[in-house]
Formats: sequence, C-alpha cells, structure tokens
Amino acid sequence: MASGNDGDPPGAHGRRGSNGRRLSQELNSEDQVAQETEEVFRSYAFYRYQQEREESGEEVPLDPEIAEIQQELGSTGSLVGRRLAIIGDDINKRYDAEFRYMLKSLQPTKENAYEYFTTIASSLFESGINWGRVIALLGFGYCMAIHVYQHGITGFLRRIARFVTEFMLRNRIAQWIAQQGGWVAALDLDNVYMKYMLAVVALVMVGHLVVRRFFRP
Repeated sequence: MASGNDGDPPGAHGRRGSNGRRLSQELNSEDQVAQETEEVFRSYAFYRYQQEREESGEEVPLDPEIAEIQQELGSTGSLVGRRLAIIGDDINKRYDAEFRYMLKSLQPTKENAYEYFTTIASSLFESGINWGRVIALLGFGYCMAIHVYQHGITGFLRRIARFVTEFMLRNRIAQWIAQQGGWVAALDLDNVYMKYMLAVVALVMVGHLVVRRFFRP
C-alpha cells in the first residue's frame, strides 16, 4: 500500500500575526476550537466506526487505522466527537451515499486529496453554517478516510484530520463554533434539534451535480 506522506494543507501549522502574537481575544477562542478539532474528528471517526460495526458488522469496510484510534477519555474533544457521531446518524444516512458517489467518481489520491476535499466541503457551506453542516463535514472526512484506505493509501487519517481543521479555519467555521461557545456547546445538541436541521436546511449538494459542476471540463 502507498503511504500518505504528501498533501498537507497550506498553513496547516496555525496562524499568527506579523509580530508572532495572537491577533485578538476572539482569535484566541477560534484557535482553541482549531486546536481541539483534530481530536474531535478522530473521536467522531472512532465512535461512528464502532457504532456502524456493531449495527452492520462485516458490511462496514475494515479500517484498522480508525479502529485503533487512541481516545483521551473525558477530554472535550473525545466527548464532543462521540456526541456528534451519535446525534448525526440521520445526517450520515442522508448524505453518505452522495459522499461515496463523489469519492468513487473522483478517485482521490494523496496528491489531490486536499483539493478534492476542500472543493466538496465548500459545497456544504455555500448558504451558511450550522451544526448539521459541521457534522456533515466530519462525515465527509470519515467517508474519505474509509475510501482512501480501501484504495491502498495508508497513514492518511491524521492528514484528513488536518484537512478538516484547516478548512474550518480558512472558511470561518472555527470562528462560528467559537461564537457558539466552542466545541463544548455541541454537547447540548440533541436528536430533536438534528432532525429539525435535517428537515429545514437542504445542503447545496447532490453528488452527480457537484462532480459535474466542479470537476468536469
């Protein structure tokens, strides 16, 4: 299998002002969200994978890289990732088929994975930010992790976690989460809220249309 050693997102090592100091108290909060995002994604992937394996068994592709994620029990990131994996079930069922269609059509490699990730992820937020779309973003990262592992790219899970973090920073999603109170605010979300979000907010995305719009000449 190939090894995922390339394709880091630009600016993946954080953002600072020209004098090397954090730009403001608001950005301190945004930075805290960014620092927790990789752990949130890894926890989400771990618990979602465990949940799907329990429900569907061998129908879920084997992915040791997800199964072996180490959890820091009791940390904010671990708790939030677990919560989002549980309450995001309806969103996952709604959009997984589209994510898989796009990944199958595009066949991302370690060289172009970040470009494909950001283009498809951007389509989720064309008309705004909400928790439902944040969960859908984590779900897309999860589907990409499963897909690339199945296609021989190993060691790529952490890179996808960085993709998610960098995308959130560049597109003000981390700022939005900070304004909601940080990742910890997601612990107060419930299934009723998520069903409401799924019913009233249509994501600007249908698999074949996204592929045709962004990736076909």
